[in-house]
Amino acid sequence: MQTCWQSRLEVGADFGVSLVVNLMAQLGFYGALATAGRSLTFAALVLGLAVPRRYVLRRLFNAAVAPGTRQSRWHSWLEVCSDTVVAIIMAIVLQRLCYGTAATLTKAGGVTVVLYSITLGRRYVLRRVFEAWNARQENLPLYSQASSSEM
Repeated sequence: MQTCWQSRLEVGADFGVSLVVNLMAQLGFYGALATAGRSLTFAALVLGLAVPRRYVLRRLFNAAVAPGTRQSRWHSWLEVCSDTVVAIIMAIVLQRLCYGTAATLTKAGGVTVVLYSITLGRRYVLRRVFEAWNARQENLPLYSQASSSEM
């Protein structure tokens, strides 16, 4: 089971990568409209809300893992997908607030799809890295029997 400190570290690492990806995607989709003020406001809102959202979801999913065992790969995917669905809805609404009428459903949806397509893979990789780190610290087998049979 992951400690609170490890959960914070995982979410923090994801935050740094997310900031760069977010700013570049806004610039690519909104061009001149992606002023420093708008881009940073949107990124701050999306990412500022992402940290507590992801931490709470991480702890909720972590509570479902029995002590002394690891989160299965399927459970990792379920966690990442649940968080991503919530994040996509939030991102579209926040773009509409920051970019007004320029944030058409197509444009806001495009930015969001690009951001969260990248996010899905990035979060899964981070989740598995932290699971492996935790397993090494607790001397758990690399993959438990339940995890291996689920793949």
